[in-house]
Amino acid sequence: MAKQNASYWAAIVEKVDSILEKEGASAVQEVPGRGRTLYGYRPQSVIDALNQVLGANSWGYEVLEHSVEKVESEKGDTRYLAYVKLRLWVADRDFSKDVFGGSENYTPGDALKGAVTDAIQKGLSLFSIGRKAYRGELKELLPSKEQEKRETRATAKQIEFIRKLAQETGTDISKLNFSHLTSERASKIIEELMAKRKAS
Repeated sequence: MAKQNASYWAAIVEKVDSILEKEGASAVQEVPGRGRTLYGYRPQSVIDALNQVLGANSWGYEVLEHSVEKVESEKGDTRYLAYVKLRLWVADRDFSKDVFGGSENYTPGDALKGAVTDAIQKGLSLFSIGRKAYRGELKELLPSKEQEKRETRATAKQIEFIRKLAQETGTDISKLNFSHLTSERASKIIEELMAKRKAS
């Protein structure tokens, strides 16, 4: 079958990656790392590119297992941890991969949604789709000014607001390294804490 041909898969991968590279910085997001800045593709950007190349009905997934667990910190900070196991297929249902994903959020639905997205991204990487993200090569897609913007340290106002929101929502931020916190990551943390405050 043509779909088993290596050149067929190479063409799909190259087309999807070409679309993502043309999007440039708009397709890239900062991913929380251990004391360093990491970059990954925005899930919707990858899905849109795949739909453009193959069509929305030419790939998909089946949830094989899932669970959502409520967890609380010593300070009473409530979150939900979700886990999923998916069977992801691309181009042909015979070509599938079983993959796992996980996520943490303030509501069970958002945690499960994040776990599914995580599993899809990992599954597509096994087909080499969006491979630059897992090779650590995305920084080169960012113009130098965009890199500087994303690597700019969090402002004093952002840090102060994070502390305020954490206190209001009872969130433990003791492990948050403010000296390595970027402005972009700080904005995301603020969004998460505001969502938590709204949910409570």
